[in-house]
Amino acid sequence: MPEESKRNEKQLSKSEETYKLILDNANDLITIINENLIYEYINEKAYFDLLGYNKEDIIGKTPLTPLHPDDVKKATKVLRDGFKYGEGRDEMRLRHKDGHYVWFEHKGKSFIDTNGKRKSIIISRDITERKKAEQKSRESEEKYRLISENANDLIFILDQNLKIKYVNEKPLLNLTGYSVDEIIGKRALNYIHLDDVEMALKIFTEAFNKEGHGTIDARVKHKKGHFIHVEINGSLFHNEKGQPRALLITRDITERKKAENVKNEEYKKLEELSEIKSESLLRASHELKTPLSSVYAASQLLLKNFNQQLGEDGLKLIEIIYRGSQKLRHLIANMLDVSRLKSNELNLNLNEENLVEIINNCINDLKLWADKRNLILKADLPEKSILRVDKIKVEQVLINLLSNAIKYTPPNGKILINLNVSENYIEISIKDTGIGLTKKEKELLFQKFGKSIRVYNGSDIETGGSGLGLYISKEIVELHNGKILVESKGRNMGSTFIVKLPRSI
Repeated sequence: MPEESKRNEKQLSKSEETYKLILDNANDLITIINENLIYEYINEKAYFDLLGYNKEDIIGKTPLTPLHPDDVKKATKVLRDGFKYGEGRDEMRLRHKDGHYVWFEHKGKSFIDTNGKRKSIIISRDITERKKAEQKSRESEEKYRLISENANDLIFILDQNLKIKYVNEKPLLNLTGYSVDEIIGKRALNYIHLDDVEMALKIFTEAFNKEGHGTIDARVKHKKGHFIHVEINGSLFHNEKGQPRALLITRDITERKKAENVKNEEYKKLEELSEIKSESLLRASHELKTPLSSVYAASQLLLKNFNQQLGEDGLKLIEIIYRGSQKLRHLIANMLDVSRLKSNELNLNLNEENLVEIINNCINDLKLWADKRNLILKADLPEKSILRVDKIKVEQVLINLLSNAIKYTPPNGKILINLNVSENYIEISIKDTGIGLTKKEKELLFQKFGKSIRVYNGSDIETGGSGLGLYISKEIVELHNGKILVESKGRNMGSTFIVKLPRSI
């Protein structure tokens, strides 16, 4: 037996050494105090590392000594309760040897030692960083709460069931008449107009499931029963427990909606007036087209076949009639095409046509006008160039381009017409020695009523016209899948208009 006793003592001693090694090298403070609240044991290394104390500074003293003055009363109760009830737990500050305080979480448990004395072991963990983080969090929360409570916009936080977890009180009362207590914990959808609920539910659901954000215009209910138009911008976030939450910034847009409604009503009226105007112009254009064609054809016939019999005065009058009717024909054709473009009714009647013949016909139609202005019209064309086009529409484009060249070229100038065939395109170019175009004019040239931006103060060119010709020409060329381009080096440097038509359409 003595042998066995010695072995047990040896094992016990070894075990005590092991536990002592663990205690002495622990990172937490480990303290044993007696019922008189006096230190009997500390793990010195941890005390020195965390608080700067040696054993001599602590053993035999009360643990109340290094406590923060504000925590002494609480600590006394905790220690007494620990001895009375067997355990205790709290957070308190201990003073470092150099004077500053360190936060610790203290866990205590009472026990009976080998001599039958009741004592308490306390494990104290440094929580200073956590306390700093908590303080920052509180300060941040307080700051954002202050911002939220003084914001003009209504701010909600919803849980995944769309129940209201938070709302800022002042904007809620100002906008809806409700108090926080009346709506907190209720479903947000209860306060949205029935006609807007389905859309709101869809946006909220998508935000929670995948999108993470969303915006809706909806009507929210006022406590008195009427509805207010609001814009709701929502973003998904997760709270400190990792639970999904929706942050909703809600802004009153009632006045904006009223303004939009007024604007929409005015726009609707303008559209109606525009339709009436377009219909009137279309009807008038159709009514004028037939008699004007007769006047134009008759004046052209008189100029060609009866100029000798008319005399000088009669010839001048017929020329005035001819040119006036010619301009009116172009104007009416353009107005009709603008109306068709607006209603998507401008269609092409495509056939195999000889472009050379079309160009020559246009030149012949305008030759009298060019001759009157002492302009040279020169064409460099092949004998034939067949392409699938709408003959009437291509003639209209060429008449518009040639008319502009005649109008904007001073007397004694030249207008050259060329047709070139490449692998993919047939190009028709009309080059003049006229007043040219500035960079700004080129940028705006093919817009509707673009004529108004081409300004020239010279008295040797003609002015007037609707400004629709180039706009219509561009639309017609693009309907053929082609392009219309302009080149000019500037004022008084002439212009070249190029029509590119694809060889297959």
